[in-house]
Parts: sequence; C-alpha cells; structure tokens
Amino acid sequence: MKTGLCSAQAGFVIAVGNGAYPPNGRIMAGREGDELDCPLYISRRQVGVLRVTAEGRDTRFTLRASVPCGLYRVYAKGEQGDLLLGAWEGGTMSRRFSRELTAPAGRIVSAVAMPVNTEGGWEPAPAERFPGWRVQGGLCRRYGKGWQLALPLEEDGPFPLPALFCLARMTRISGRPRVVFCFDDRGHPVISPDF
Repeated sequence: MKTGLCSAQAGFVIAVGNGAYPPNGRIMAGREGDELDCPLYISRRQVGVLRVTAEGRDTRFTLRASVPCGLYRVYAKGEQGDLLLGAWEGGTMSRRFSRELTAPAGRIVSAVAMPVNTEGGWEPAPAERFPGWRVQGGLCRRYGKGWQLALPLEEDGPFPLPALFCLARMTRISGRPRVVFCFDDRGHPVISPDF
C-alpha cells in the first residue's frame, strides 16, 4: 500500500482524518512494505528516484539513478533536516536505518547527491562539456582558461581517445591510473601548457 507520506520516526505517517498525525500525537509506524518515491537531484536537475520503504521499525532507502561516474554523498532531504545516507558511486544503493536515526529529518521530500571532490578538485565529467568525445568514467577540472579531462586507463584496455594520444599525459588520481587531456572552453583539444 502506498501512503504517499513519510514519517518523522519510522519513515511513514499514516493519514488519520484530515491530518497526517494521529490524534494521540504519536507517530505511527507504516505497514510493512509501504513505499514513497522521492526525486533525486544533482545540481538542481532530477536524475533519479529515492524510494523510502517501511520495514518494521526501520526505514529502507533505495536509490536508483543514472549519473556520471564518480563519488557522491547522498542526503535524504526532510522537512526538519537532512539525513546522510552515505557514499555512492552511481547505480543502485540501499541503506536501512532505525527510526531513532530517521526521526530528526522529519518527512522525507527529496534526495540530493553531491559530488565528492577527489584530490585536486576533480569532479565527474559531463559529456556536454566535451562534445564529440567519449568521456565515460572521466573526471574534469578547470585548468587555466580551459579544462582538463582525466580518463581511466585500464591495464589491458584500449587507450582512451587514441586520436589525442600525442596530447596525453599520464598520472594517478586517487590511486587510479588516468590519462589527462586539455580542452578549451568550447570542448576542443589543446596542447597542455605543462608540455
């Protein structure tokens, strides 16, 4: 049964009469399996859904979205405050919390994923910043008047962007091997000022 409301304590409030709280003032736990879907945002753009499910005296938060590769901190946004759900690398994430942990957030209305800057200010690379280039799994950062794009380098995999081989620089970011390319603001490759 979908209630459409989240509770301040157990993940759900069962509607009673014309209000969300029962007349005795206690928050009622939702029935097993009650669900609510809330929008998930990154930079004010909806990218997925946070499903909030009552599981006995606990609440399960399940996140599904398609986002650029990277590391994110995910928060359930409540009417009373935020609840940190944890670190997420895209795809599906599921967390279960007791009512004592969910109570301070109040009724959950949405979720937000915030990129975690890796060393050096790198963030997930949006494809629209580098039109015509394959940036899947890439990181980018502002560099001078342009951008740097760092693509993963797999040991037995193909070289990323082989047409730009002569413009590439090898490095490690957060312990992973990466190939770094420089681009201007229009997404055109340029020679790195470091060469």
